[in-house]
Amino acid sequence: MKMKRLYVVLFLVLGMTMPGYCLTAAKKPGTMAELAMYRDADRQQILEEGARKEGKLMFYTTGSFQTFVGPIIEAFKKKYPFIKVDVWRTSNAPLMSRATEEFKAGKHTMDVVEGTQSTMVVMQQVGIVQPFISPNLAQIEDEAKTNATGGGALAVAFRSSGIGFGYNTKMLSKDQLPKTYQDLLDPKWRGKLAIAGSTGVNWLSAIYRNLGEDLLKKIAAQNFPVQMVSAVALVEIVAAGEYVASPTLIDATVYVSKLKGATVAWVPLEPVRVLTGQIAVAKHAPNPHAALLFADFEISKEGGEILRGLGYGSFREDVAPVGQHYKKYFGIDTMEAVREEQDLFNKLFLKK
Repeated sequence: MKMKRLYVVLFLVLGMTMPGYCLTAAKKPGTMAELAMYRDADRQQILEEGARKEGKLMFYTTGSFQTFVGPIIEAFKKKYPFIKVDVWRTSNAPLMSRATEEFKAGKHTMDVVEGTQSTMVVMQQVGIVQPFISPNLAQIEDEAKTNATGGGALAVAFRSSGIGFGYNTKMLSKDQLPKTYQDLLDPKWRGKLAIAGSTGVNWLSAIYRNLGEDLLKKIAAQNFPVQMVSAVALVEIVAAGEYVASPTLIDATVYVSKLKGATVAWVPLEPVRVLTGQIAVAKHAPNPHAALLFADFEISKEGGEILRGLGYGSFREDVAPVGQHYKKYFGIDTMEAVREEQDLFNKLFLKK
């Protein structure tokens, strides 16, 4: 009996000191930070169980609902029908302003956010987003991940598109198209090319950072009218013949419009300003399980294939490339650069 009791004591001691024989269950994530960095085998189960209890998700986005946000959400709801997805969609500046004001006021309604480079720069510097991990990160190109100092990703790029010259194919032939940014100085374009207010600043960045302010000023002197609409809306305006073309249209948007029968096409002016759609989860997400499931889905192969079918490039190594090849410019990701380029656009193109 004494020997048997000794074995029991040894077993209990080993169970408390050796990981392989631990008698207690692994600690389950209790906070958003712990949940976002949780990597054990039951991660998916924990997320789904938690999301069932939450039952909803608040998604902030700068993306177009009709071009890609809608298809992604529909596919996500089909996979997780127990999650109701509410969407607040706007352009970059209003989204950054609202998210920042809510965060500073302690009003946490946003679960997950999607936006372009400039949007995510603000989110990260203000401290709104939470580093997270996902099994899908292994398939994402390294340059598409904004890694956090303590591990995990602050944001992950899951789609790409380029800003270029979109035109009405009934009004312009291929031999009339510009081949470079310098070609926009041709007198025949004066006052005839529309600039999309939503993508104009990013378009300006490619010229300003690569070809200089002098060329930018000469292009601005062409008096191209600025339309304070999205690039999606401007495609429809060009297709209707109100303007012959715009140098600020997005390749994926033109691709979708062509599929629907619009008489539009797109060519690159290099270097092409590339926009990357990035996903991040909120540090104080009220529905953290649903937020992480949505982030997982956005960067999954399923999500990548959906976006590829809509004309967008993917940063997943297992999703085939789509669209034209061109020299790319990704921009400078600092708040200072964002402010400088916005001020320059206001001064040169909005005249204020």
